[in-house]
Amino acid sequence: MKHKIVEVKNVLACLELMENLQGRSSITPGIGLIHGPSGFGKTTTLCWLINQLGAMNAIYVRCYATDTPSSFLARIMEELGSEMLYPMRKSVDFIVDRMNERQLPLFIDEADHIVGQSKIMETIRDLYDATEQPVVLVGMEEIARRISHRKQLFNRVSEWVEFQPADLSDVHSFAAELLDDRITVADDLLEHIRKRSGGEVRRILTALEKIERSAIANDMDIVTLDNWGDQPLFLEFRR
Repeated sequence: MKHKIVEVKNVLACLELMENLQGRSSITPGIGLIHGPSGFGKTTTLCWLINQLGAMNAIYVRCYATDTPSSFLARIMEELGSEMLYPMRKSVDFIVDRMNERQLPLFIDEADHIVGQSKIMETIRDLYDATEQPVVLVGMEEIARRISHRKQLFNRVSEWVEFQPADLSDVHSFAAELLDDRITVADDLLEHIRKRSGGEVRRILTALEKIERSAIANDMDIVTLDNWGDQPLFLEFRR
């Protein structure tokens, strides 16, 4: 399959989120939230969004379950081409200076891992308050509820996107944009993929690649639901 980002509804919604954060008025807060279930394409979309801005025009940091305030700041410092400064306040000042100087938004992926850590979350709020550059938090579906308990941060969220399951139009777009040009997947099989995947992008792409490989191996230019039969599309757990 081709390696590219397909601009389906969730992707375009994130682009609009970023445009709104960057073009907001001075009285509107600038924190964004992108959330939804695993496998819906959040991280891939985020990387695409950063590439749209230009890799040197944004800071991207991925959080880990083992993160501490020091490790979180050290990863941002690394993105900025610098080593950690101590005491940690010096690192915060350095990041603030660079964000202001270069007008850098901050993207924080897998933010679920740090929502429960007060010092890290307060540091994020400090970075935003000191720069007013867009800060975008990305996490699973529960992150919005968890952040809501941190009122000072939650009240600064002005834009949000909840990732939705891919619909049939999205599945059509994935097939049209990503499959080998010689291969067509029939509408009935695309709808079958949508239903069995629950609209999860990762599973949809797994299914399409499996179908593409089968079509190439069997010299088929169109694959229908009848052709495919009951072959598995991806790993499923059945009781």
